[in-house]
Amino acid sequence: MILKKGLAKKHPDIFKTLYETNKQKDFTFAVYFKDAKFTNKEIIVSGRELIINFSTGNAQLAIPFYNAFTSLKWQEIKISDGCHLQIQKVDVMREKEIKDESVVFKTLSPIVCRDHDQETYKDWFYDYSDADFEKLLKRNFYSKLQDRYGDFLSEDIEKLSIVPIDMKKTVVLHYDLYVACSIGVLEIKAPKYMLDYISSCGLGSITGMGFGMLEQA
Repeated sequence: MILKKGLAKKHPDIFKTLYETNKQKDFTFAVYFKDAKFTNKEIIVSGRELIINFSTGNAQLAIPFYNAFTSLKWQEIKISDGCHLQIQKVDVMREKEIKDESVVFKTLSPIVCRDHDQETYKDWFYDYSDADFEKLLKRNFYSKLQDRYGDFLSEDIEKLSIVPIDMKKTVVLHYDLYVACSIGVLEIKAPKYMLDYISSCGLGSITGMGFGMLEQA
């Protein structure tokens, strides 16, 4: 909600492109509550502070989203009848450089592995323990990058390896739908440009909705 509100205010054209069309969202984010307790229906927090980590590898989006956040500083933003937020600080963080073709990541937000049927528009969701987990993530990743990198991507995608190290299944309520997700630590082996994309834009489906954000462990 905060992303959309700020972007609609400062960059309405970009907002329309991202949220009123099927434009791919090359960004991800994660929300952190210190000492939070999660229940089926609510999040119980011990303090009043939260941190939103936002990441994109798309230079054309980085500045507009930065402007979106800063434009809302010190404003009271209504989330619900009992919840209001106020942005007090916006920091630009340096991303840790990837030097090898093998990286151990930890999740900052859950990974969604989705199998979407284009004809029926039905979705099936998988977690790290399912046999098709890696295959579906690779297929999803290929669809994101094929327009950018062309034919040779199909050869490179076979080099992509996703190995769970210390993962667990979780279930997230997303738009009235319970979605099976995966969180924890995993190792990803791939050509460096793929690892750079995963690190900056996320892994899996609906990263633009706050899923699949990773950082180097």
